[in-house]
Amino acid sequence: MINRFLVLVCLVGVTGCLASDPMQEGTGFSDRQGMQKIKRQETRAPREIDRSILTARSFQEAPLLAQQVAKGSLPPISERLPDNPLVIVPVDTIGQYGGIIRRALTGDIVQTAGPSKTLNENLMGFSRPLPDSIVLGLAEKYEFLDNGRTALFYLRKGVKWSDGHPFTVDDILFWYYDMTFDDDARNNPFPPAGWVVDDEPMRFEKVDDYTLKIVSPKPLGRVLPELCRELIAAPKHVLAPLHPKYNANATYESFRDSTTNGMRILKPGIPRLSAWVPVEWIRGQRIIYERNPYYWKVDTAGKQLPYADSLAFNIIQDTQVILLRFMNGELDLFGRYTRVDMLPTLKSEERKGKFEVRITGPGRGPAYHVNWDCKKLGLREAFRNKKVRMALSHAINREEINEIVFHGLLDAAGFSFGPVSPFFDEKMYRMYSTFDPNLASRLLDEAGYRDSDGDGFRELKDGTLFELTLDYVSPGGLFSDQAVSELVSAHWEAVGIKVHLNGALRDIIVPRRYNNEYDVHYWGLEGPNDPLFYAIGWGIMAKNVPYWHQNSFEEGPDWLWEVTKNLKLAMTTVDTSLLRGYMTKARDLHSENVPIIALGSMYNVWGASTRLGNVPRENIGDNAFLGWSRPVFHEQIYVKPEK
Repeated sequence: MINRFLVLVCLVGVTGCLASDPMQEGTGFSDRQGMQKIKRQETRAPREIDRSILTARSFQEAPLLAQQVAKGSLPPISERLPDNPLVIVPVDTIGQYGGIIRRALTGDIVQTAGPSKTLNENLMGFSRPLPDSIVLGLAEKYEFLDNGRTALFYLRKGVKWSDGHPFTVDDILFWYYDMTFDDDARNNPFPPAGWVVDDEPMRFEKVDDYTLKIVSPKPLGRVLPELCRELIAAPKHVLAPLHPKYNANATYESFRDSTTNGMRILKPGIPRLSAWVPVEWIRGQRIIYERNPYYWKVDTAGKQLPYADSLAFNIIQDTQVILLRFMNGELDLFGRYTRVDMLPTLKSEERKGKFEVRITGPGRGPAYHVNWDCKKLGLREAFRNKKVRMALSHAINREEINEIVFHGLLDAAGFSFGPVSPFFDEKMYRMYSTFDPNLASRLLDEAGYRDSDGDGFRELKDGTLFELTLDYVSPGGLFSDQAVSELVSAHWEAVGIKVHLNGALRDIIVPRRYNNEYDVHYWGLEGPNDPLFYAIGWGIMAKNVPYWHQNSFEEGPDWLWEVTKNLKLAMTTVDTSLLRGYMTKARDLHSENVPIIALGSMYNVWGASTRLGNVPRENIGDNAFLGWSRPVFHEQIYVKPEK
């Protein structure tokens, strides 16, 4: 068993504040409080590229592309790369071209997040493998004007889509106005809240083909983190003919069907800016991606990335089968579906030399979400009582769960900003997390929930049994959902609350969560975190959010409105001292009011085949930074030649 105190603690911190130097290569962030720095992996690759390579444009390319150039079917590499390609320092060494990186998904349409996070590009990006800064991406520089109310982003001239068509500001404006804020064209019911200020979308303007202006009535404190997430552009030259605005014969229904996340990430034919592009999609079986000949990044030796020729996702519904195929050497990376209960098996098989196990973090962890708008009115009243929520938290024996289920990889805590946040506070992080069933019982008594008939279970205010249904994913939950829920069920029943367990497939459990059809919902990736990167989970940022209190816009408590006010102020300031004050206030209000029953933060267990080079030894598997996939830094991973 691995003791969690022996696991190195990752110190990277992230915030939404703006850079003091608007032209700098990266925006550094404050270290988290009270966390030990890890020893960074040292690279053997050159730290900087020889400037003569850039001047002479003497880049190197994969043999497969060189063959196409020789045949005349592809322009020379000097013409395919932008004027100022993004230079990447490899994690370990300059890689070699060729080979295929093999991964697995449990589904294709329902698991688009896997390839999407892997392939994500944007104007900016989180540094990798550890997100301790925001770095430049498709933008080569940026600046803020008008006290932060206006931002200018300068695109890299000469970047091309994977079909060779130029990437310009027009592609960004098409995505923003014709897809995202066109109610008829958008696939989601609401536009993303991150681009809305005071109920109005930010204004995007074209200065020239390579200069984007973003204007807001308030300082753009949120804009850099937003530009690290999903690409804010779409290939207008391909998609505009499908849009009724540009083609009178087109329909919005057809446009929406053609531009879903699944179509844009899985279907061959829609150009991309990512390292690989889809070339084969056999539903329910596999998705094959091949290198993008126009990819706009090079390493410090001048070699165009990616190193691997292909990236393949095999569709394997059973996570245990994924585990077996990884251990047998049929898959190269295993992290999206790993569970801590797989650790003993992985460690036992690791000695055979086919793969290495990684333990990184801590990041987000497991939590129980009580439904503040539960359709059972008596239960709704109970969940909105702070003493009941405190009792539910104190009744849980987190250390028992840690030892029995998580193999020492759970950092037991309550609901607050997690260790990944620059506004982390140890005291707030541990609030209400001590195991104290006597205190839990006393709090329930004080809240007016007692066992009047002596049957061992308490009653709600209307006299009915205090009982709840606990939803979790089964089989295949990422964090041993059933085992944890069985333990928590016993803990809550020990203080007089009757629990019914409801384990079902993800496709059943997740819609129940978003359709407000649950009592309590367990999820393994939503414990302590930093709300600047997932504000809709922490504040009343729009109607129907946060999902655990969908009626909060009409019925939200005063403290949650105060949190929302502070989050909005934090996202619209460029003053770092004010930022800390706003975030501290939001943190303390959430911690004190315990709206969600968190178990703590998790260390991530994952593995990589020894046939791969440049696999990071540390990363953050946190959805705020695009999950486990993005920090693995696929484009600079290479396949070692066979001996």
